[in-house]
Amino acid sequence: MNHAMNRSPVQVRIGGEAGQGVILAGVMLAQAAIGDGRKVAQSARYGAAVRGGEATADLVISDTPIDYPHVETPDILVVFSQQTYDKFAPAGTEDTKVFYDPFFVTPSKTAGGSLWEISATEMAIEKFGKSTSSNLIVLGFIAQLTEVVSEESLLAAIEQNLPSRHRAAGLEALAMGKKAAVEAGA
Repeated sequence: MNHAMNRSPVQVRIGGEAGQGVILAGVMLAQAAIGDGRKVAQSARYGAAVRGGEATADLVISDTPIDYPHVETPDILVVFSQQTYDKFAPAGTEDTKVFYDPFFVTPSKTAGGSLWEISATEMAIEKFGKSTSSNLIVLGFIAQLTEVVSEESLLAAIEQNLPSRHRAAGLEALAMGKKAAVEAGA
């Protein structure tokens, strides 16, 4: 089954709590889209708390110049907390792809869209002993499933953004997400 996002622009919202790598995931996704030769508008919002406050990254990815640089209705919604799921999932349409981590989110009946469970936190803890790579597992999953960015550009974005001591784990996390998407039917 092909779940690729074949339209332009694509609106992406990633939400969770500060400290979960939400903003970094948004930056890497934006850089990957730019690497693919696409136009990108990216913004981030986060609370005053270093850890635990709300964090959101919004992206508009387009093949043509972007007229309106804000996410109105996400085509792709990634949620790492129940609070962001409850806040943003009801605003989706039947075409919205909602990606959630069951470690933090218990989905309810949404206004529409398809739900995609990715146990990124559990996978990261099992493989790396901590949850800090869960954002990259999710990026690998959504990139494989939606083809919103190419694997090559996403790999380059990881190389640009992760310190050398974390790159191998980051690349492995990305591969774990890609494999999980294939197993989920991507």
